[in-house]
Amino acid sequence: MTRSLYSDLAGESAAHRHLSDEAFLTGLLTVESALSVAAARAGALSDAEAATAVETIRNYHPDLEEISRQSAEGANPTIPVVKALKAIDPTGIHPGATSQDIIDTSLMLCLRDATGEIIAELGELADLLAELTRTHRDTPMMAHTLGQQAVPTTVGCITAGWLQAVLRSQAALQELRFEVSYGGAAGTMTATHPHGFAIQDALAAELGLHNSGLVWHSDRIPVTTIAAALATAAGAVRKIAGDVIFLSASEISELREAQPGGSSAMPHKANPAAAIACDGYARRVPGLLATLFDALDCRLQRGTGSWHAEWQTIRELAAATASAVGRCRRSIDGIVVDTDRMEQHLTGTDVGHAPEIADRVLELYEGK
Repeated sequence: MTRSLYSDLAGESAAHRHLSDEAFLTGLLTVESALSVAAARAGALSDAEAATAVETIRNYHPDLEEISRQSAEGANPTIPVVKALKAIDPTGIHPGATSQDIIDTSLMLCLRDATGEIIAELGELADLLAELTRTHRDTPMMAHTLGQQAVPTTVGCITAGWLQAVLRSQAALQELRFEVSYGGAAGTMTATHPHGFAIQDALAAELGLHNSGLVWHSDRIPVTTIAAALATAAGAVRKIAGDVIFLSASEISELREAQPGGSSAMPHKANPAAAIACDGYARRVPGLLATLFDALDCRLQRGTGSWHAEWQTIRELAAATASAVGRCRRSIDGIVVDTDRMEQHLTGTDVGHAPEIADRVLELYEGK
């Protein structure tokens, strides 16, 4: 399910399929199934009980719209899902968990898979920028500071700066840990004591998630750490888009997208549409990030509203970031560098260390 045609179809990112409501709901069931298996491995359930639970979950086909309506009654979607599963057969279902464990772990699955797609798209963008940098290492152009012409630089130095930020944001995403959640009703794992930590570890292994060995129900830093890294990537590509928009302006015309957009009223225009869309998607991200940082105020042992505000926000932030990255890649792919126009604007020939700066970033790219 797409959140909106413009968010998903126009964004053209493979990450979106991991961030839909269907993916989130599927994640809840994936976690419940893995939890039953993990509980058996830890000795809290028998193998037969776990097998019954897995079969019950496999045969359950939830109605997304109905689950959404029922979720309002208990303020989260795990409650109606678990109720429906137990109505079929309660054996081995939801051992020792609380709703937050299932929701937080499902979110981590969604974000892990979506982030993997974003990392790959940033890699494709980096490849395009590296090629631009090599090709135009020595191509002179005017630099701009505070919106005005400054001194000469090179195209390669400019694109190397873009590449540097992309590589850094990609590295930050690659270093993220997507953490399993298992703490039980009040974060004490009482219902499965003394097997709690063993279940936590087995659940992480079953799902391929990181296990810190901690309970993080009211510690939302695992969420904001991921959100901040995604927002940084969105900011990195928005910077590129902003430069492309400026350098594509009619009065400058030093860059031109390979497939510029048109105008419904002015047929002479060739708008840097992909860069503009990138900017639009990325501008949504800081506000979403602020909501997640506000949710760090998670009081007592379960957030009242703060936790609930995270579920859609973090997925929307990831989706907007993915769309921004995808549109930036489209903008750079085949971009036309008008060297004649650049030469007309030059006021000097000394580009300083610009070529060597480009070389250093290319070395960073080649060594990643």
